[in-house]
Amino acid sequence: MVKPRFLIYRTILFAILVLFGANGFAQDQDLNVQRITLEAKKKVQIAKYMQFTNQQDKDFWNIYANYERDMGNVYRRKFDMIVEFRRANEANRMTDNLAAKMLDEFFSIENEKLLIKQKYVKEFRKILPNKKVTLFYQIDNKLDAIVNHEIAMKLKLLE
Repeated sequence: MVKPRFLIYRTILFAILVLFGANGFAQDQDLNVQRITLEAKKKVQIAKYMQFTNQQDKDFWNIYANYERDMGNVYRRKFDMIVEFRRANEANRMTDNLAAKMLDEFFSIENEKLLIKQKYVKEFRKILPNKKVTLFYQIDNKLDAIVNHEIAMKLKLLE
């Protein structure tokens, strides 16, 4: 598991980049900082509420590292799509073709997230009781909802 102190330092570094970067860069980095901060908070919340046995703790975090790696790839795609959307929208460069491409990418990302969650639920069920697996996905979904809310608040509607 990544040390919380390292995550705090990494978050501070990104916050500095946000404060001293160009406006568009700063907005992009702000979203990235929030994503990284949430990743750290997510691990803390999981550890707090899951109440693992020693063996469950070891097994869970090994599987979770792979889960986060796979989800991280999807989140980076989503981040890139949001940045592209924001830039095109603010520069009035959003065409019907680009809007269609982005909507298709959005659905592709959401589908990939679901497939990853379905893949890993099988892995988590091998080491945890169903109640704990359900609790994990509840925590995971709540934190995703927070991210989606933050994005919705910062991203202007299509003009």
